[in-house]
Amino acid sequence: MGHPLSLALQIGLVDVLKSWGITPNIVLGHSSGEMAAAYACGAISAESAISAGLFRTSLKQSQDRPGSMAAIGLGREETLPYLIPGVIIACENSQCSVTLSGDTEELKKVVQSISSDRPGVFARFLRVKKAYHSRKFASTLTRYLTT
Repeated sequence: MGHPLSLALQIGLVDVLKSWGITPNIVLGHSSGEMAAAYACGAISAESAISAGLFRTSLKQSQDRPGSMAAIGLGREETLPYLIPGVIIACENSQCSVTLSGDTEELKKVVQSISSDRPGVFARFLRVKKAYHSRKFASTLTRYLTT
């Protein structure tokens, strides 16, 4: 239930800032943060955001294909040569940071290769047991988009 709680906190923060007269000129969200961004810009209600967040979480929990993710302190172009089948760039966080997602064993090889070739580069597994934002969630995405 971590994502709905995080979403509720984000909605609360938006409401507190709004009560102080602070409103965003632009909003941006990634993953579950997209619902908070939609609320912040007035596209959906708080109730709709929480409902969507709960539904999304229930779909994620029903996905039983294991996988892993890793944070890498390299940009997209620097990371691409290290990718192997079963591992993708799940998110480009900045010009010098990406998140990888995919099969655990293949991701271990990619992280080890980066760590070996570039010892000073940040390369760490995330504490998740699923490969979010990867093809492992394709069936979940279909249910999410059609409901």
